[in-house]
Parts: sequence; structure tokens; C-alpha cells
Amino acid sequence: MAIVTKSRSQIPVSFWPLLVLTLIGVGLAIYRLVVGLGPTTNLNDHYPWGLWITIDLFLIPVAGAAFTISLISYFLGRADYHSIIRPAVLAGFIGYSIVGILLFMDIGRWHQFYNIFVPPWINLHSFLEEISLCVTLYTGILILEIAPVFLEKWGYKTPIRWIERGIFVIAGAGIVLSMLHQSSLGSLFLLMPHKLHPLWWTPALPLLFYLQAVYTGLGATAVVIRIIWRALKLPINRELFRRIGQAMSINLMLYAAIKVGDWMGAGEVPLLLKPDIFGMIAWLQFLIGIVLPLGILLSKLVGHTAGPFWAGVFALIGTFIDRLVISWVGLAEPSPVSYFPSWIEIMITVGMIAGGFLLYGAVVRYFKIFPEPEHAH
Repeated sequence: MAIVTKSRSQIPVSFWPLLVLTLIGVGLAIYRLVVGLGPTTNLNDHYPWGLWITIDLFLIPVAGAAFTISLISYFLGRADYHSIIRPAVLAGFIGYSIVGILLFMDIGRWHQFYNIFVPPWINLHSFLEEISLCVTLYTGILILEIAPVFLEKWGYKTPIRWIERGIFVIAGAGIVLSMLHQSSLGSLFLLMPHKLHPLWWTPALPLLFYLQAVYTGLGATAVVIRIIWRALKLPINRELFRRIGQAMSINLMLYAAIKVGDWMGAGEVPLLLKPDIFGMIAWLQFLIGIVLPLGILLSKLVGHTAGPFWAGVFALIGTFIDRLVISWVGLAEPSPVSYFPSWIEIMITVGMIAGGFLLYGAVVRYFKIFPEPEHAH
């Protein structure tokens, strides 16, 4: 594939603040591993899950850009999506890397993390075990998919040919693994019918989580690609953006139909009209994350790059609100103990995300992941 990325010798202004935040995050992460969860977090017996799990649950569907674009490109016959496979896979790899680091931060006995891979310790009845194995294996798949970007730069042609010959098997395995753990994340919360707020608990959670990963991944792709194409002054494929918007709209409509149908079938509409914080959040999520993106994508704006871009932004906001409630706010219990992240939790999170932006920018800047201008639309 003919590809090009414009390298510039001048270091961008954003590099230094991102580097500082990354170094602070790494330093505090090491401190947390040394002294433990107690002195560094505000987690407690009532709130064993906090900020890190919320960010993980949000980044996993955002990183779904990788499996979504691979599925459309390799197996649904959309050759024009080949031009954005590499940036989508790179976003997926960095997203899953941050997820892995934050999960590592959340483990009390982090030095025994390898137990999930030891056969005598594997619990085949645990959704968390299945999610852990799928995320780990899928991260390995993403490494194989993104490896040619670096191998080309360093001149290793033989491994590239091996990967290209097996790309359908590699991508297919990645798609299956991703679909499994995207839906299994929803299955995990099926175990909490008496703890999770009824506006968010439903037997359809696995399907809702999967559909959310698809449209969130497409939205993240539209946002990232538009920003980078404009920054590098590359030709913009408007038809490709329109198709991304159409694919997003289909999944958004399916998600909305299932969500509204569940509320009506379970008799939970009165909860939406109840003047409390959960009713307000449910309306906020639905209007910002579903109705607003659909309004943009079903209008003439879908033919402009700004349409799918802003639809993606609003979809990402809606997904974050949804995962925040499911993993944290919606699990709140009446108790004298409350939870708000410590400054160390916040700074580690900010540092890891800053490091992700730093790494993505460096790869886009100095490696070849986009089509040559003369071959692009």
C-alpha cells in the first residue's frame, strides 16, 4: 500500500506539556505500585471500582475503532477503508495499552498478575477472566497489525510479507476476540441486577455494549482522522466520511431502538420522568449521545467532514456518561462512605492519556500510516 506521512523537524508546542504530564503519571504509577492502593487511592469496601475502571470501560469501545474498521475493510469488501486501517489500528493499540496499564494499577497484588494465564488458576466461569484473556490476546493481535508501520521504517521486509500473507487470519482473530470481550463487558454487569440502577441494568447489556463499541469506534475514527488529515494537510476523502457517518447512524438507531424498547418493556419510563439525578443523567446521555449524533448524521451534514466529526464527538461524550454511570455512579450504595478519586488517581490517569496522545502524535509524525496524496481521494 502506498502510504506517506509528512515528517517535520520542528517539535510541536504540545509536545512539552504532554511529556511533563506523562512523566508525572509514570512517576506516580511507580509510587502507587510500591506503596499500595490504600495510601494512593480513595477506593474502599463500598467503592472497590473507581476512576480507573470507568476510564477503562470508556477506552475499550473507543479503541473499538480498530476492529470496526478492520471488519469493514477486510471482510465487508470496502476497499476505500484501507486508507484508514493503520491509524485506526494504532488508536486501538494505544487505547488498549492504556487500558492494560490502568488495570494493572487497579490490581491489589499486581505482582501476581500472571495468574490469569496459569491453567490451574484459570476460572472458566468468570467474565473477568474471559475479558482479561481476550484483551491480552487482542492487544497481541494489534501489535501484529501495526508492526508493519515500524518494520517498513527500519527496513525489515520479510516479517512484513509474513504479516501481509496472514492478515486475514490475524484480523479475523482480532475481530472475534474484540467482539467477545466488548459484549462480555456488558455480561459482567448482568451479575448486578440489585446493585446497578434499573435505567441501566438490562438483559440486553451485552448487545448494547457491542453496538456502542461499533458506533463509538466509528465516531472516534472520524474525529481522529479529520484532525490528523487537517494537521498534516492531506487530501480529505469526503465520500469515506459520509460512509462512516452512515454506518454510525445505523448502529445508533439499533442501539436507540433496543434501549427505548427495554425501558418500555420493563416499565421503567416513570423512572425517566422522576425528578432525580439518575433520570436527568439518563436523558442527558440519550439526548447528547444518541439523538444529537443521529440528527446530524440523518441530515445533509453527513456529506461534509464536519458532520461525522461532530457526531463522533457527541457519541463519545454519550458513551463516557453511560460507562461512568454503569461502572461508578449507578453502583452507588446508601452508606456513610463516599468515593471521589484522589489526586494521585487523577494524575496517573491524566499522565497515561497524555502519553497516549504523545505516542500517537509521534507515530503519525515520523512513520508512514496514510496514503500517498496522489493516490488519496
